[in-house]
Amino acid sequence: MKQLFEPVIFTDRKSLIWDYQIYTDDHYKGYYHWHQCCEVMYVHGGQGNVVVNQQMYEIRSGMLFFFQPYQLHRIYSEVSRECPFVRTIFYIDPHTAENLLLGFAKRKAVFSALWQGENTSCGFDLSGSAEAVDWIYKNYNQCRNSAVEEDTEDITMMLLQLLSCLGTGENSLIQPEERRNLRYSEQIMDWIEEHYQEEVNLEQLAAETHLSKSYVSRVFHQETGGRLVDYLTARRIKQACRLLSTTDLPVEQIGIAVGFPNASYFNQLFKRVLGTTPLKYRKNN
Repeated sequence: MKQLFEPVIFTDRKSLIWDYQIYTDDHYKGYYHWHQCCEVMYVHGGQGNVVVNQQMYEIRSGMLFFFQPYQLHRIYSEVSRECPFVRTIFYIDPHTAENLLLGFAKRKAVFSALWQGENTSCGFDLSGSAEAVDWIYKNYNQCRNSAVEEDTEDITMMLLQLLSCLGTGENSLIQPEERRNLRYSEQIMDWIEEHYQEEVNLEQLAAETHLSKSYVSRVFHQETGGRLVDYLTARRIKQACRLLSTTDLPVEQIGIAVGFPNASYFNQLFKRVLGTTPLKYRKNN
């Protein structure tokens, strides 16, 4: 498993990290991770899925995904030369974005709902506005490349235009979704969300989802492209990071609280996944 926490480094002269039309046609497996800032991904082309908030979204042209700070997510794309994965990604600190949007109350409210909302969808179908979104991104990319240094006015304009595509008021796409029938993988993730602090019993999980024990792991991999054990580990480690950063609980107690009763194993796994020990992580955060 690759590093779960991927810090995004903003310099004094950069308030937005921008990567335009990333093109991948050979291999894209994806892994569970999170950032300390907002990540916005727009799909120009490709197929696959995004796992976030115990839900799975389809990757297709015209989809926009908004990942909140510290939100665990995984992007998986089935790529080939005939079907490349093409996306534009940018990262921005939410407080920086809200400062840029001062004076634009409606668009600022949409952005606030995106990065602070608890029941908001993370994936939005903008295929009906694809030409407009493509123009917004292309225009900003040209402005960025032609400027000597970053222009916050250009960033503000790009954000305003993009948020307009998401709508405002009653026409806003930022609305709680009606709960549909869950996929098996989503049922599994929901169950893990309730029980990851405990010893996860595959038989109990199978019984809760009305699947055979041998099928649980297989269907999770088929639907998400990832392993069940990796998702469980990522969810536990993410909670451990939160407790290390916000409490004074002993490391051994935190391990127990997130489902690792063996302190030695918790320390080894934490270091293997994040590249540092729990104590050093606490000191640095």
